Amino acid sequence: MKADFFKELNLNNISHAYLFECKDSNESHKLIDNFIKKILCTSNKEKPIFCDECKSCKSFNGNSNPDYLEIFPDDKDKIGIGSLRGDSDKNRGIINVLNETSLISNAKVIKINCAEKLNDEAQNYLLKILEEPPKNSHIIMLSSRPFKLKKTILSRLVKINIQETGLINEFNGIKIDPLFSEILYREYDLDAMSEKEFNFLSDLFKNTIESLDNFNFSKERILDTWNDDYLNFRLNVLKQNIFQTILGKFKKTNNKNLVITSSLNEERLFLFLEEIISLQALLANKVPINKKVQLDAIFDFIQ
Repeated sequence: MKADFFKELNLNNISHAYLFECKDSNESHKLIDNFIKKILCTSNKEKPIFCDECKSCKSFNGNSNPDYLEIFPDDKDKIGIGSLRGDSDKNRGIINVLNETSLISNAKVIKINCAEKLNDEAQNYLLKILEEPPKNSHIIMLSSRPFKLKKTILSRLVKINIQETGLINEFNGIKIDPLFSEILYREYDLDAMSEKEFNFLSDLFKNTIESLDNFNFSKERILDTWNDDYLNFRLNVLKQNIFQTILGKFKKTNNKNLVITSSLNEERLFLFLEEIISLQALLANKVPINKKVQLDAIFDFIQ
């Protein structure tokens, strides 16, 4: 558990929506509840922690803050649209809370536990809210299996992992590249993955890495081979490649120019990353685009 995860948050510019990747544990809830208390706190704005003395903090501690709503899975271990709309007497509904004037805090917060249990109807309902969030409102989602959420929802969330990643070293006796393991962990349900699917993704990963190798690199080759139904996977490989480069892991090897990203300075790497994320958002939202043109534009960062 990353107990210092507050360092990853810009408390001066809090986003309207977060996804905390974590287990449904008391430790996770304590950390996230402290973050929510800070958002709702009306004192000590210059300090990175709540005061625990104002009316907002005290009402939060007493589970009675009117500017806060917590959503749980129902008796069937699902979260349906009724839970979000407040169809029962259990809660007032997300829209009602977010559209109301704050009563004792300066913001309104919704916390959705086990977000992977949102059904399709509930996710579509939530997506509309995320597309046009009310002013001074924040949605905090917790999930240990974020790959079950729609890509369109994930693209609108600031994602923060507050637990040690459950990376695997091998699959059915086959050793896995650490970078490939990172992508599998974040994007796929390994428990349900077949050997056929794993082998396909493994080959796709190797093919993608080869096309990013400095000695083989050709932008035309990428424009042709990446323009398929697996573009998002390839972009994830490239994105993780950039993360590795930023962290300096490639600098620790003798092959400093092993990948094309190693030729860029940190500023251009971050700009490159922004372009990739923007393209992934277009793909997630099914915006009609010319993939080849988009790829050509983002690979202009490689000189």
